[in-house]
Amino acid sequence: MIEISQFFIGLVLLAFAWLVADFLFESLGGRLSRWLNHRQSRECHLCGKTYAEKPRVKLSHCPDCDGLNPRKNHRRLG
Repeated sequence: MIEISQFFIGLVLLAFAWLVADFLFESLGGRLSRWLNHRQSRECHLCGKTYAEKPRVKLSHCPDCDGLNPRKNHRRLG
C-alpha cells in the first residue's frame, strides 16, 4: 500500500509538473502570437505607427506619413 507521505509527495510533484507545463505552453503560445502579429503588421520607420499589410510586399507605404517601409534587406532604401 501507498503511505500517506508518499501520496502527498506525489501530489505535490504532480502539481509542480502541471505548473511547469502550463508555464511552457503559455510562453510558447505568446511567442507564436507575437510572431504572427509581426508577420502581418509593419512599423513605420519615420512616424512609428503600426499598420497591417499584405505578407509578400517588399515595400509598403505608411498610411499616415506616406513613408516607404522595406521588409528585410531591400536595396532601394539601403
